Amino acid sequence: MSRFATLLLLLILTSPAAALAGDPPAVAAQGVARLSGTWRLVETRQVMADGAVRPDPDLGPRPAGYMMYDAATGRVCTVFDDTTRPRWAAARPTDTEARTMFNQTVAYCGRYRVDEARRIITFDLEVSMSPNSAGTSRERRFELSGDRLTLYPRPLPAGVTDWSVRLERVRR
Repeated sequence: MSRFATLLLLLILTSPAAALAGDPPAVAAQGVARLSGTWRLVETRQVMADGAVRPDPDLGPRPAGYMMYDAATGRVCTVFDDTTRPRWAAARPTDTEARTMFNQTVAYCGRYRVDEARRIITFDLEVSMSPNSAGTSRERRFELSGDRLTLYPRPLPAGVTDWSVRLERVRR
């Protein structure tokens, strides 16, 4: 994980919204327990209308990052990054470099619920890179097989017919 992603994760985890007290929402306990833990981003895949396959253009061909689910609090925290992004020319980014960082990093934390019957995870975002996302919810269809988790983001970008985000459980 890049130093920026590590710093961003620390900022998000220590923000006031991430520390809100209260019971987790009503969730399917089995689904929450099965997701609990840390997951490493392995691959993003978009299938285009013409059949071509590409990685998520925002995260590039070698994305990296983590998604952490805490069953005890019903919280999730995610940081994904494009590892092919060039290093900054100086200690602080230029406006263009900062814009690229914003466009090629996914970071959010909030509550999550699992609907096992529908195979849907709902993320209720409390903190996000985009202030417009805070307070919103996202549903993701999922498949979980052993230590492999695949999420299917929706809505699909223009020209994309299928989109998947594959993660693997982090073991010691």
